[in-house]
Amino acid sequence: MTADSRPSLATMIAAILRPVSLSALGLAAPLALAQPETPAGREAVLEEVIITAERREAGLQDTPISVAVMGEAELEALGAFEILDIPNHVPNIRINQTAGSQSNVGISIRGISATDPALAIDPAVGLYVDGVYIGRHAGAAFDIVDLQRIEVLRGPQGTLYGRNSTGGAINLVTRRPGGERRFTQALSYGSHEYFRSTTSVNLPLNEQFAASLSYNHTQRSGDLVSAYTGQDLGAFRSDAARLALRWTPGEHFTADYVFDWSERTANESTSQMVHVRPGHIFLGGRFFAQLAAFASPQRLSALAMLNDDDSSHTSDLYGHALTLEWRPGDLTVRSITSFRHWEEHERASDFGDVYAEANTVLNGPTGTYIPAGQRVTNFFNERIGEQDQWSQELQLLGSAFGDRLTYTLGAYYFTEEARESNDQSLVLPALFAFGQLPAGTQAFLCADFVSPAPCFGKSVRLTNPGWYSTDNEAFAVYGQATWAISDALDFTVGARWSEDRKSTTFNSRFSDIGQATISDSDSWSDFSPSGTLSWKVRDGVNTYFKVATAYRSGGYNARASTASSFTSPVSSETVLAYELGLKSEFWNRRARLNVALFDMEYDDRQVPQFEAGTGGASQRIVNAGKSSSSGLEVDFTVLPVERLMLQLSYGYLEVKWDEFISAGSDPVTGLGTGVTTDISDIASTLVHAPKHTAAASAEYTFPAMDYGTWTLRVDATYASLRTFNPQLFLYDSIPAHHLIDARLTLRDIPVSQGSLQLSLWGRNLGNKEIREWGIDFGALGFAIATFREKRTIGLDLRYQF
Repeated sequence: MTADSRPSLATMIAAILRPVSLSALGLAAPLALAQPETPAGREAVLEEVIITAERREAGLQDTPISVAVMGEAELEALGAFEILDIPNHVPNIRINQTAGSQSNVGISIRGISATDPALAIDPAVGLYVDGVYIGRHAGAAFDIVDLQRIEVLRGPQGTLYGRNSTGGAINLVTRRPGGERRFTQALSYGSHEYFRSTTSVNLPLNEQFAASLSYNHTQRSGDLVSAYTGQDLGAFRSDAARLALRWTPGEHFTADYVFDWSERTANESTSQMVHVRPGHIFLGGRFFAQLAAFASPQRLSALAMLNDDDSSHTSDLYGHALTLEWRPGDLTVRSITSFRHWEEHERASDFGDVYAEANTVLNGPTGTYIPAGQRVTNFFNERIGEQDQWSQELQLLGSAFGDRLTYTLGAYYFTEEARESNDQSLVLPALFAFGQLPAGTQAFLCADFVSPAPCFGKSVRLTNPGWYSTDNEAFAVYGQATWAISDALDFTVGARWSEDRKSTTFNSRFSDIGQATISDSDSWSDFSPSGTLSWKVRDGVNTYFKVATAYRSGGYNARASTASSFTSPVSSETVLAYELGLKSEFWNRRARLNVALFDMEYDDRQVPQFEAGTGGASQRIVNAGKSSSSGLEVDFTVLPVERLMLQLSYGYLEVKWDEFISAGSDPVTGLGTGVTTDISDIASTLVHAPKHTAAASAEYTFPAMDYGTWTLRVDATYASLRTFNPQLFLYDSIPAHHLIDARLTLRDIPVSQGSLQLSLWGRNLGNKEIREWGIDFGALGFAIATFREKRTIGLDLRYQF
């Protein structure tokens, strides 16, 4: 098209806004954004997917492991820019923002999770950015600029990664600097004043040096309001930057340096009270009755909270990573060195504010009534966390015997220093506090009234200051080798030795010894072997059978309510997993079907138990004895007709408790039963483990027009019921739900230089009220939940040259 024949701007706008005719839609089957229009005479085929799940580049279909991959085009189509954007589209994985924070996430794969952001317990799922292990999921909801690919490895990862992970691993792969100049500017605007700007520049400085610099800014107002002030709740602002440098002095050596930085400020008051226990209303009087008046299991638009400061929560992190790779002959020697720093300040985390009525709420430390009309928060905490981590990994990758043998050897060292303060204030029925307060206060509470039950109908506010610090080290050596028995049959064997050391100091008001500072240290070690037999049945059809082991180190309950509980560290968790997989492509590479069946057996599985009392609220990790899980994952992609791509995925998960010795809790009253017994018959098996997860997408590219090419994508996702605690799950569980998202894109809009595209998108188009996270506070008398955003609509503009 010549410059003179190019349509005017007005013509282009008119064409963009003109509705797409029903006759052009044909069957109206949604489309594949990344699927280009097929040239005449050439049949469409699925593109080969290259991954690094086994620490070297290989095709997805040739890698004998259950892996879900989202490439750059799919991430763009989903509007994904952080790990919270991916879980609904991947079977048997859950990633959610935890309550009380807009930066902390909980990650679960195949029902294995570690969702408490406590810094003395290791995650169950390994999170990696360009090969660097992210030690803490606290603060993990950060923008990842220049994100190129996400790989989700389901099942134990013990022989190829820096840390041993019983649940799986998530690899976030960013774009490296290249030899071509590139500039990208993307702008987004949507509901609730959502605005996002991403700028990325790639510059080849000379034949040896290349650099890329990217910056992102995101902001949004809250979708809830304070019932008292009318100000919005849930607003956030995020800024992130990434500098990447690449030096290639020759064909045998590459050096990559990356600096990333992220800062997020937010108003975290988005947790809604969904239930207040009748027993607490009966015993605690007017205070709990007032709370109950603000509680609802349905999503509210206004919450009884006064904290509406948009900077009440801040999270800052930065990291340096240096990757050196030397390739002498058939060998690759790789070094990954990294330092990361994270700090977070939650200045105010509360779940409900009421105004005291006369002679109803006592101030525990002083033994006096809180004056009528003064604000009282049912639970309040200020949390300050900080972590520094160093890691060093060395890898040797090679082949021998005419490439019949390929191997990877590695050594890993990780150290971190972390500290967290967590001062709490809480309200309990005064009867619950009896015997736990100073004698003078108790005398006031239960002797100065004339009624037969002087504490009855009264509540008391208590405080518990506390902090802890932890120094952790991890050492590991690992290796994996594959021998090609024949052209069709491969055998892989791997092994890993790990040792973890933890030293933790804890200051708190313990219920058994009072306010004190105590320290303890321990270590754990493990040997984890694995073996895989893979068979290439024919071109396009591969099968494998894998046996793998892994372990998660023990740790400390740095929020324990008793000193004895703290000094009895959690034992390490081990898993033995079996997996049978099929990876296939057929119909002239127009269809791809991958299936994995798995069965996993756990010893000393680490599970959360919520504890609450006069010492505050905490989630304690306990060893559940023995458990097992089994299920399957199915991923199917097909190009049924020209320009149309369909994707279907499904996950099934069945968890069983074989032995679960624990102190019992009554889910109705929230109180402990005082009996330690085997609760395997009554404990929930759905803790971060819905039985069914599914996703479907349809993507259609319309024939090209003079003003560009239309693409339409529709995504539907489903997850069945899941819970957050094995015992206290009646009031905070997430019911089965589905989501529908859509995106209409006009790409290849004619411009004088580069490419321009415009997208109209919508999320949660069904306007569903869906819970994101839940906590039942047990003996404190209430349960909370956070909710996803309701329907949001937005517009994206992207320019690149």
